Amino acid sequence: MEEGEIEEQQELTQPRVGSLHSDAERYLEAYQVFLEKCESEEETTKRWLLEEGPGLVARCKVPAKTSFNVLGMGSGAGHFDAIILHAVLEKYGQVFCRVVEPREEDIDQFKHLVENDERLKTVAFEWHQQTDEEYFEQTFNDDTKFHIVHAIQLLYYVDDLAGCIKHMYRQVAEGGILVIIHLSEKTGCSNLMKKMSKFIEDEDEQTPYRTTAHIKEVLDKLHLQYTTDRLNVNTDITECFVPGSETGILLLDFLTHTPHFTDTVDPEDQKEITDYIRGPECAVEQDGTILFNNSSEIIVIQKLADDLN
Repeated sequence: MEEGEIEEQQELTQPRVGSLHSDAERYLEAYQVFLEKCESEEETTKRWLLEEGPGLVARCKVPAKTSFNVLGMGSGAGHFDAIILHAVLEKYGQVFCRVVEPREEDIDQFKHLVENDERLKTVAFEWHQQTDEEYFEQTFNDDTKFHIVHAIQLLYYVDDLAGCIKHMYRQVAEGGILVIIHLSEKTGCSNLMKKMSKFIEDEDEQTPYRTTAHIKEVLDKLHLQYTTDRLNVNTDITECFVPGSETGILLLDFLTHTPHFTDTVDPEDQKEITDYIRGPECAVEQDGTILFNNSSEIIVIQKLADDLN
């Protein structure tokens, strides 16, 4: 193999800045570490759903003698769905839930959750092991409507953000709601995403760097009204700055969305990025602990009329 061909092959196999979503195994490993260090992002979301779930259900206009339909997009193992469904079951006896989740392992865990919850056993489930694109293609002519459609931390990697939001909204019943929980545009995470954009050569790698600003831009173009709320969450990233820490290495992978960040990114670029991560635009230091701001925002859109063609 010629020298030029060798260099070209190395470039093809070199992990790209922002390409963590293309390495499923590394992504899951890094994401798990991120969750462990996160200041109870899952618990904060659960708490919000427990407190606000009954109010969300009450906002839905459901005709008499019909089932209450719920659509979970990217439901994972079903922990958030279960809270929403419990709130629905407090008011409605007939409940249907369609679950869309591409990972078989997560669907199996969700089914196990249902098997061990007597109340959830009364819900009629329909399981779709599919990506959002596959699901919307399959159900394009499906006239089933849902009183709650929820997408919790889903919209980072969808290829067509506007198309996905349109499809979800079209499946909301008149009087129903679409609930989106996503990274807020006003966080250290958002600032880091803007900083990281200068290091990304491939425009296709921009999709992980979405915030609620991008979602609101789509909603505004569609002339959809919405309300917002905030989930304040910090992540302990102290180990990112401990030399040789495997936890810190995986955290940096997740924060930068770059597999093997410390091994593959140019040292000068690494320093610029890690200095920024530690700086006031992204984090605060308290008693020797570095806390990275990665708060989420809740967007709720109520469908008062079937106003999207």
